[in-house]
Amino acid sequence: MAVKKNVECNIVIKVQTGTTTTGKPSYASRSFGDINPEISDDNVLTIGQKLSDLQKYTLGSVNREDLAEIAEA
Repeated sequence: MAVKKNVECNIVIKVQTGTTTTGKPSYASRSFGDINPEISDDNVLTIGQKLSDLQKYTLGSVNREDLAEIAEA
């Protein structure tokens, strides 16, 4: 049976930094690591929104990135 080991969690917020030459929004990502992997998705969204309030640019999206090593038990 496989188990997860060394689980890592990051919150990534995308902010709109401007527009392209064709008028479409352009984005940059801001990544915040060392997040407790047990955090709920609702809390990730809330934290991402609060972090975006500290940014100069408008929030585009909040993303969660989980990374884990899968090994045999």
